[in-house]
Amino acid sequence: MTRLNRRANAELMRWVRAAAFGGMTAWALSALAFKPESMVYVIAFLTGALALFAPGVSILATIIAVAIPIMASNLLVGAVFLIAGFASVQFLAEGRGRAYLFLMTAFIGAALGPAWAAAVVAGYVLGASEGAVVAVLACLALEAVGIAGGLPGIGVIATGGSAPLVSLAKAPDNLLTFSWFGAALDTIRPGDVVTALTSAEHKLLLAVQPVIWGIAAVIGGTLRRPAEDQHRQLFAFVAPAVGVVSLSLGSVIAIKALGGPALSASAIAVATTTSLAAALIATGLWELVFPPVHAPAPALAGMSAEEADVDELLRMIASAEDQLASRHMSRGVVMITDMKSFSRMTEEDGSILSAKAIQRHRDLLLPVVSASGGQGKSTGGDGLVAAFPTADKAVSAAVSMQKTLRANNDQHPVEREIIIRIGIAAGEVVLDKGGRPFIGTALNLAARIMNLADGGQIYATRDVADGGSPRTTGTVSHGEFELKNIADRTEVVELLWFSGQRPAAPGSRSD
Repeated sequence: MTRLNRRANAELMRWVRAAAFGGMTAWALSALAFKPESMVYVIAFLTGALALFAPGVSILATIIAVAIPIMASNLLVGAVFLIAGFASVQFLAEGRGRAYLFLMTAFIGAALGPAWAAAVVAGYVLGASEGAVVAVLACLALEAVGIAGGLPGIGVIATGGSAPLVSLAKAPDNLLTFSWFGAALDTIRPGDVVTALTSAEHKLLLAVQPVIWGIAAVIGGTLRRPAEDQHRQLFAFVAPAVGVVSLSLGSVIAIKALGGPALSASAIAVATTTSLAAALIATGLWELVFPPVHAPAPALAGMSAEEADVDELLRMIASAEDQLASRHMSRGVVMITDMKSFSRMTEEDGSILSAKAIQRHRDLLLPVVSASGGQGKSTGGDGLVAAFPTADKAVSAAVSMQKTLRANNDQHPVEREIIIRIGIAAGEVVLDKGGRPFIGTALNLAARIMNLADGGQIYATRDVADGGSPRTTGTVSHGEFELKNIADRTEVVELLWFSGQRPAAPGSRSD
């Protein structure tokens, strides 16, 4: 038996990824007529270099650079692009930028010919579910670009544009001087945006097209074989072939049935063959250059009965690990809390009253967790732990929990106050059958951050704070900390949850 550990040539993969980041940035800026042209290569080099160490920062830099020529043409459209880009950075940067790579690959493919390869390869490499999300978003992004540019189609992809919002024909000679900003203010006409959206052609086709892309990604991911399957490399060519043909047929049928732009037989043939070739090359290189690396299990030959029993136990453990990783491990946002001064409460009030306080705090807070879309449970003592699908839901729950306890304390002035501190972090986490956190890096990080807080405070990592709920009244960064058993320094951000709240530095507890 063998067990998957990682992929081979990880260092080469890192450099290939960085080169792709830089090359894609150069292509995007050149397509947008970025001036001065010499800066295109400087920005591309910098984003590629950043990708080696901080893919998220590299993506953010690219978004800002791409937004500049768009804003010079239409400030409102550029601002919308910038806001959407900032909001999606966390998703695009996951897995060291894999979603971003496939999104940019879809744009390049649509412009140069292999329009359908990116969706299918995304499904094969990322898996059916994540690949489908990326494929759908890529198609929607292409449609948005077509509408903004007034393009009825980009290659063989229908985009429905008719009233251009962005024109790059008269780009300023030097975008970096920002002398164009005053003139760009005159381009702010919200009515033009509404007109472009409402006048877009083939609206039903624009809704159906992303679904077809998502299905093709699911096909690519579903046909991928497990690492231990002896036919895995064969299916590395079968999966993209079936996916591309399905996407090609589905797109052509949808365009013809729903009245999309006319496509010539030669255009369809070129898009299909180039997409098929690109997808086959991509999946082939993925499996041949970066194959799964396996650790061999102990050999069975010559083992005694006792040794065979141990080997069978190892098989069961390895199988359980595989199931744990595939079924229960995911990325999520984890919250952990505990009550302030609980030890002193136990000494002063006794075990019975303390137990009642713990139960009352659970009864008050667990419904808040559920109402915010989370799954929570008691830590077994005076705390709670919960998992949420997104940062904004976790932050919204944390604010509601603090407000709920404040209202309860005001309503019961003669009883001891229940005050909690909260830590929130995002990352990998193993969930139990009920979807509640069990172990994982996100849980460890949330606990370390919570330990820095005092009662009534909410502390979070920077990514959680940036994706948090507007229900907070503000955020304050307390800087980076070296946390026990956490490899990288972590920025700790305090989320203020009521008007007039003063931030307190980590570690300044007042028990």
